[in-house]
Amino acid sequence: MPFPREKERDVSRRHRHRRRRVDREIIPTGRRGERLAQDGEREARRKRSREGHDPLPQDVGRKSSRKRRRVEITNARAAPEEGSSGLEDFSEEMADRFMQIMSGHDEQVQRESVDCCELTVESEFCDVDDGSFQSCKAKIVAVRASRSIVGLSSFSDGKRIRVCSGCVVASNGSSDTTKILTSATLVRSLSTSNSVIPDVKIKVCLPNAHILDGSISMVDFHYNIAVIEVNSDQKLPEAVLVTDVIERGAVLAIGRFYDHGGVMCAQGEIRKQASSVECAELLVSSCHTTMAGVGGPLVNYSGHVVGINFYGENHTPFLSTAVIIRCLDHWESYGKIIRPWLGLFYTPVDMLPLRVLEKCTYVDEGFYISKVAKGSPADVAGLCTGDVLIKCAGEVPSTAPELSALLLDFCKEQMESYTSESNVTVEVVVRKQSDGREVRKTLIANVLCECSYYRTYL
Repeated sequence: MPFPREKERDVSRRHRHRRRRVDREIIPTGRRGERLAQDGEREARRKRSREGHDPLPQDVGRKSSRKRRRVEITNARAAPEEGSSGLEDFSEEMADRFMQIMSGHDEQVQRESVDCCELTVESEFCDVDDGSFQSCKAKIVAVRASRSIVGLSSFSDGKRIRVCSGCVVASNGSSDTTKILTSATLVRSLSTSNSVIPDVKIKVCLPNAHILDGSISMVDFHYNIAVIEVNSDQKLPEAVLVTDVIERGAVLAIGRFYDHGGVMCAQGEIRKQASSVECAELLVSSCHTTMAGVGGPLVNYSGHVVGINFYGENHTPFLSTAVIIRCLDHWESYGKIIRPWLGLFYTPVDMLPLRVLEKCTYVDEGFYISKVAKGSPADVAGLCTGDVLIKCAGEVPSTAPELSALLLDFCKEQMESYTSESNVTVEVVVRKQSDGREVRKTLIANVLCECSYYRTYL
């Protein structure tokens, strides 16, 4: 004999089974259920007619439609039989039309999904929460630096195009204007590499998570940098940019996630290796970031900015602030960046692969010339592939950013007497690959104009 509680459970179980049988009788499933419902409706109508109180026509319509809805819902829940397309009740024309609509819908969803993946690539990065002593120190540096770091996003035709990070480089309290340094990738057109997105709109996420409208103050696709202005009554601290090229040491890549406004941080160190991006002026760090960190600052453990980050799969390329500071100075003074075009492609000697390095007659320092543009100032002056550039304008630069900064300074010194169509005279010293002797050459260099500005040659 079961215990009373078990008996109660048995009784409730029997009630549930009884309710299920009633439900099955009231709402039969499948086509059999539909026929039964129709037969039942006809029988009820005949019975009411015999009794002499047939309901009004609208009542019949309301009740029958309600019953039909119940049957339709049940049929919709029932899975189609195996091997069935689910279109047996459609006419052939309706079935074809239905398949066309669904095919078009699937293609549209697939296309929108691809576009979304291409246009809104964004994911967080952070590797400073492992509890190590180094990570704890990195978090403190990141929090202090984060006060001048923002998240940015560009939009066009209601679609989000790209997301980036940036840092404050100027904050004018009297005019409530804040200038933010970031990557030109933020506003670069998807169709052409050296133009701004048509009708672009920029949104800036501040450290307090407020979203403000931004506008382009400066953009340069050659160096891939941009400055965005926002009007804010919140005065943000300016980041400290290092004027010299930093080519070694521990660093942090920092960004701000646009969607929720949180700070991101990845730790690493500067490496002596060439970037996967074909630009000799870029240095490399071992920080692992995402596209959301593009344009964000690379800082040392003093919290000072040594470069702005771009994106690489296995490393993070960055442009040194030594170059950036001079670009901003040029833009403020002349409304453009002035630099000479020599017409050569080069790689620092210490970054050459071993198989190339063994062919050099001079391996201590300098820049290996891997290509010379035909008809360029370098070609006219007699520079050849395989020569090593060891001096420029009387200076001995050791890194590619140093060489770029040197040429920017050189142009500014002579800018008072030159226009954008003028030439500048640059004296260089090269060591010839043929016999290893040093040769002094004078290059009549073109000052870059719009037609030659985006060439990959120096």
